[in-house]
Amino acid sequence: MVKVLVPLLTGKEKENDFVEAFTSKVDEVVVLQIIDKDFMNKTASTIGEMRQSRAVMEEVKKIVGLKKKKYSEATEWGSTINKIISLAVLQKVDKVFFVNQQNQFFGDILKELKKNKIQYEVIDVLEKEEEKD
Repeated sequence: MVKVLVPLLTGKEKENDFVEAFTSKVDEVVVLQIIDKDFMNKTASTIGEMRQSRAVMEEVKKIVGLKKKKYSEATEWGSTINKIISLAVLQKVDKVFFVNQQNQFFGDILKELKKNKIQYEVIDVLEKEEEKD
């Protein structure tokens, strides 16, 4: 049985390309919402951040359900990197899936996963173009 962890870091985790990538060859999906006050946008409130993350989580849950995969979710408070690693180990996931990001913080996450011998996959998600008249 293949189990994957999907941390919600970008808000793009509900995009079809991404969901297709992590559900195609798996039996179980664990979605992780992390409330990391150190890395939250200084202007965003914790409540707003949680609400946005929750909406993404609900969308992913719906799609995973349609694909008849086992689904669970977790909300963790604390350091993003530590929470991803500890949940990956605790849940015995086979792989962690991420939406690709181009920033130092994301690079640090991948470095730590590599150091801890945790398999991961990074998926490029193209922004949907807004339709113009």
